[in-house]
Amino acid sequence: MRTNALLLAAAAIAAGGSLLAQTTSKNIVGYVNKTVPNGQFLILSNPLNNGNNTVAEVIKVSGDLVLYHFINGAFVSSTALGGEWIEGGDIAIEPGGGFFANAIGSDVKITFVGEVAVGKVVAVPAGLSIRSSALPQAGTLAALEYPVGDETVYQFVSGSYVEATSLGGDWLDGAPTVAVAEGFFVLNNEASKNWTRTFTL
Repeated sequence: MRTNALLLAAAAIAAGGSLLAQTTSKNIVGYVNKTVPNGQFLILSNPLNNGNNTVAEVIKVSGDLVLYHFINGAFVSSTALGGEWIEGGDIAIEPGGGFFANAIGSDVKITFVGEVAVGKVVAVPAGLSIRSSALPQAGTLAALEYPVGDETVYQFVSGSYVEATSLGGDWLDGAPTVAVAEGFFVLNNEASKNWTRTFTL
């Protein structure tokens, strides 16, 4: 099956203004740490806005790391050696997307730093894509207001895919739970849709 072949191929701090200026900001800035174990694959996501959200801007590492981005139905890589991005550093990884990460030689700690993407709308296209919460929150997809319809979600856990299927907007075995900065595959059997969140600051 083509879907299986593709699948197998593969803190927050509220920023206030200066006390001297007596101004405030509604931006929420912070950081998220994730560790990629040596020799293991994880599906991660960028949980914070930073500049143009390129790999080089978003991910600072001190070791060797390879990322695999699922773009137009194929994988494209970014590679860091000794903490320097030697290829793919200009690929955008905006909040709401995702990518595989693989550490080489030793565990690699990733620190994401930036602003929380409040108001970010995540497009979920028809067919297969990697998606994530645009906000640095953990919880069930139901609690995170995912627009469930007819689809299958594939999480990559301990080297294997764990799937959850929804029909008619109901999860057959309960809504999957995702961690902060965790990405997952979605096989959307309907038309493209938007994942939006509602907040008041």
